[in-house]
Amino acid sequence: MTTTSLLLYLYAESPVHAGAVAADGVLDLPIQREAATGYPLVWGQSLKGALRQAAGEAGWGREEVAAVFGSDIADNEDGQQVGGDNGEDTGEATTPGSLMVGDAQLVALPVPTLRRSFAWATTPLALARLARKHALMEIDPPAPVELEDAEAAAADAFWCGPRGEVLGPCVVDIPPVEADAANPVQAWAALLSRTALAGDHLAPFAKKFSTDLVALDETVMRTLLRECTEFAVRVQLGRETKTVQQMFTSEYLPAETLLAALITLRADTLPARPDASAHLQRLRTLLNGKPLRIGGQESIGKGLMWARLVDAATTQEHRNG
Repeated sequence: MTTTSLLLYLYAESPVHAGAVAADGVLDLPIQREAATGYPLVWGQSLKGALRQAAGEAGWGREEVAAVFGSDIADNEDGQQVGGDNGEDTGEATTPGSLMVGDAQLVALPVPTLRRSFAWATTPLALARLARKHALMEIDPPAPVELEDAEAAAADAFWCGPRGEVLGPCVVDIPPVEADAANPVQAWAALLSRTALAGDHLAPFAKKFSTDLVALDETVMRTLLRECTEFAVRVQLGRETKTVQQMFTSEYLPAETLLAALITLRADTLPARPDASAHLQRLRTLLNGKPLRIGGQESIGKGLMWARLVDAATTQEHRNG
């Protein structure tokens, strides 16, 4: 099967709430997280739904949407889910589309600092996952970041020194990199600033990202992942009495968070429909450098993310550049 794989970077313009399925402690509406690591993410099914909605709002025809994302699901008279582009009973659940969408995994989380306002925190695990996505696109990623327990590394010497650096609620020692030694954190920061944050509207943030990326060990990162997401208490008032009827707490990924997902187009899933090159061009027009709504609560300004599609050729070009 012929496939085309691309990296979809998502950069949060506003706080993002991709909701989980159950409450978490005092949180009534937590964000989606991985069970094993606690890392925030956006599930592939949630992301694909957002992409499908964006395509419909952009004026894609029903057949174009079905060819890329799969046919609609309709309910028949018995309440059973059946497929077909027009909702007719085909005897099958759905007709698959040509697009496969992976989970949008965390690359870097903004955390407050005492200097330069904030920095982006990442880990060797997060960067290693991104390296695997590069490998699936058949390109060589930058060198892996390797840290011992309680170690940290920064893209720029600004964050290194004899005194500990305050990152959120943590104080972290970041030793300087020797002058003749390679700095893989700097290499990753340079690559991501030129690819994930490409575009004039993101230029100030790309410049900042190239110097303000800090890699941390899992112990520190685990604390930041819980303490540096955003929490908001929402109150619903009675229409007539204006008294509190309901109160609940929501969690959000903060603005400036960077996520990455691998998306793959299959060229021969539906041979009778347009080929993968046509689908790819539609997706580029829809997503590349465009805002995308992900998660809930968009009526109060949440969930806006900048999308950037990157293929193997452009990634390798930016890395070499």
